[in-house]
Amino acid sequence: MPERAATMQTVTIQTVTIRSTSADETRRLGAALGMHARAGDVFLLEGSFGAGKTAFVQGLAAGLGVTEYVTSPSFVMMNEHRGRVRVYHVDLYRLDGTLDAETLDALEDAFDAEGVAAVEWPDALPPDLRRGATVVRIEPIDETTRDIRIDTESTILADAARAAGTTRAAANGDVAGAAHGAGDARGTSASLEG
Repeated sequence: MPERAATMQTVTIQTVTIRSTSADETRRLGAALGMHARAGDVFLLEGSFGAGKTAFVQGLAAGLGVTEYVTSPSFVMMNEHRGRVRVYHVDLYRLDGTLDAETLDALEDAFDAEGVAAVEWPDALPPDLRRGATVVRIEPIDETTRDIRIDTESTILADAARAAGTTRAAANGDVAGAAHGAGDARGTSASLEG
């Protein structure tokens, strides 16, 4: 497989933060991003045990047209699901932070396939596999509430996340928040050179 070339270019990272108050809301956010995801998109999911990473991937897969139930691939490392594009759900927790050549090859194949990859516990990934990925950080606030921060180069995915957050605000009667994108969906942009 050819190496990914490192080029000097300015990259704009958009950050959207959504407050989710249930696993269903986390799934709905995932579904909103899944509806707008394209083949080649990679999502890196960060968060503690029980934070909601798998719930997010369940929604992402549903948004990509997967109809089967999605579970965490903790014991097999990667599950493949069929939707409008293939969905590769990867869990690297049991790899103790190291990837052997065979595992790296399998991940490179999944990332380069005509599908979408969602990786739980992505810390072991080398920089070339992280490049261009959408990072989803899920931070538990209490038993059911989560702050979900999405860092992405994709304007389409950032806009989908903002819309999902403001839709939730409107559904909960926060008309001002829905109209201005405040409260539930907050966004910023940063340019990086690399």
